[in-house]
Amino acid sequence: MQTNSTKTLVIVVILFFFTSNLSGSFLPIYFRDLGLNLAEICGIMLFAFIILGFLPVTLLKTVKNFERIVTFGIFTTMLFYVALIFVKSPIILGLAYGVSLATFWPSFNLLMFRLSESKARARTISLYSSIIPSLAGMAGPATGGFIIEKLGFTAVFTTSILLYLIAFVLSTRIHYRTEENKFSIPRNKTFAIFFITFIVAGLAETYWIPYPFFVFNISGTVLNMGLVLTTTSILIAAVTFSVSWISDIRRIRVEFAVIGTLLSAMWCFGLAFASSINHIIILSMLAGFANAFRISWSAHYGDSFGKEYYASILVMMETGFMIGRSVSLAPTYLLVSEANYAGIFAFFGVVTLLLVPLYVAAKRSQDTSRQ
Repeated sequence: MQTNSTKTLVIVVILFFFTSNLSGSFLPIYFRDLGLNLAEICGIMLFAFIILGFLPVTLLKTVKNFERIVTFGIFTTMLFYVALIFVKSPIILGLAYGVSLATFWPSFNLLMFRLSESKARARTISLYSSIIPSLAGMAGPATGGFIIEKLGFTAVFTTSILLYLIAFVLSTRIHYRTEENKFSIPRNKTFAIFFITFIVAGLAETYWIPYPFFVFNISGTVLNMGLVLTTTSILIAAVTFSVSWISDIRRIRVEFAVIGTLLSAMWCFGLAFASSINHIIILSMLAGFANAFRISWSAHYGDSFGKEYYASILVMMETGFMIGRSVSLAPTYLLVSEANYAGIFAFFGVVTLLLVPLYVAAKRSQDTSRQ
């Protein structure tokens, strides 16, 4: 990718994630205000997860320029926000949400892998996938919460549509690579272990439904919720890049991933006992360190396979996430419907710990293959 294109990509990423942070965390609250019950909200997520898991594989097999799909993904995300204003059907909303996710994230992840060399991969991935979103998150949730509180959800969705449109126009100026390698996955033990880790990681994700509802219930209003999320974003951004830098220099990515996983589990267990805004903010520092260390696993994923496999392993990563995320909807429904947040976060904490032996097994498998 040319230098000008890289600079444009940075601008697009900043604009995209700022816009996503305006209302993304409030979507479950909006769905509930729309009159949907928890089962219907879980249904929206299920449709979205299924499309996110399968559509990228189809696109990789049929589209020549897979990287360019990220531009289409920005456009479909804009269309999803249009649907949020005019559509109330959980099925249509789920389909629209899934298409927006499936057309942005796999191609965006591919861009991150290809823009980064191994010696600086953790820093590059942390910059695009964590630091920029976290920095955008400093203003996004608070701004979105203020707009929603004063003008309503339609106003913040309309604002998002305009900003996504600007990001889409800018993204058309980026020069993308033509995809030379079609769908082909490594048929070895290392990839199989990686795939299982993504299933487990998807099963342990908290931010689709439980965490937004939990923060809202404690905060009381969307404005207070936005202020809490903004504060936590500042703390998370403060530690991510420095840890990724050390990961690149010391080449201890699996070890860092294990540390991050243990911290993530501690964060989940901490949330099980949290009862105030101050507790959430304090725990967010723990989440920030956890996220910073766990990014090393994504860098290790890129280092473990040849560039010819990048597109394929990234779409399969989404397939693994799909399986875990879909399964997690069952305990989410059972526990969140009873407002048993202590139970759901304890569940996520236990599942997160299951990643540690998988990380160790992946490292051993890779070391064995090199001998």
